[in-house]
Amino acid sequence: MAVDSARKGFAIVCDSACDLPLSNLERAGVALVPLVVRVAGHSYRDCIDLNPVDFFVELSSTKGQVTTFTPAVEEFERVYRSLVNRGYTDIVSLHVSSRIRDAYDLAVKAAHRVREANVHVVDTKCVSGQMALVLARLVLDRDAGMSTEAAVEGAVKVAESARALIIPAPDASPTLVGARVHHGLLGRADSLRVRALGVRRCFSIDDDGVAVEQFRSTDIRLLAGNMARSMSSYSQVVGPLTYVEINAGVPRLLSTIEKPLDTNEFEAKRAAILNTNPTTTALLGVGAVGLAYVPQSLLPAEEAAGILRYIP
Repeated sequence: MAVDSARKGFAIVCDSACDLPLSNLERAGVALVPLVVRVAGHSYRDCIDLNPVDFFVELSSTKGQVTTFTPAVEEFERVYRSLVNRGYTDIVSLHVSSRIRDAYDLAVKAAHRVREANVHVVDTKCVSGQMALVLARLVLDRDAGMSTEAAVEGAVKVAESARALIIPAPDASPTLVGARVHHGLLGRADSLRVRALGVRRCFSIDDDGVAVEQFRSTDIRLLAGNMARSMSSYSQVVGPLTYVEINAGVPRLLSTIEKPLDTNEFEAKRAAILNTNPTTTALLGVGAVGLAYVPQSLLPAEEAAGILRYIP
């Protein structure tokens, strides 16, 4: 963890579900609580012990042997206390949707143990690129000298306004992304039928932070068109959009997603392409793609890009 102690104001913490590489987080002065990947009995810290590109290959060759989980509450506490030792008295801790992982709950428990600082724990109710957009807003406001309370309010507003559309890999189980699906025999039969027919599903993340299936097709081009129409409908309400593309190891699929976005129906600017961190890849599968977007009025693409784009 590297946080510039010379930065004014509050400290920022996030978990690795934001799908930003460690180098970006360090450059932005954000402390990381890495989620954990267990491969064939060995545990690795997300972003630290695993290279995302290498993990794409490893995941493909270790089917059924990969699990992911949140580290113990002590890891959150360790990060918070490290920041306290650097002189911070205010900490904002952003976390992936509590309906998908338990990072938020563990962060709250850790915050109660650290009485030397005010730790503001935020359940973004977001995933992947959505969470990255929230983080970008928070970093920009901190660096602009905004107060902790005002910055948290701004981050929550972005979290509530951010949308995501994600197409998991064909062999990914919808339950792995927290989706609302049928249980029991009906659910198993539907999952088997989807895989057998090569159907791809597109999920959105609802206001509670739960993945909900929106549409399905055997043709990813049709899904991409539906995604563009969803963005267009949202843009008619909120105005121009800032968006990021989400990719889990198969960049060529992004061109299919991008094509329907080249339209005059709505205005949108891309801030970044995010390659998923190993824990997200393990959940969504190699070949997952998606889009996350927010009104430009809340987060201009040019400003977001300075935080989100990969700079080696």
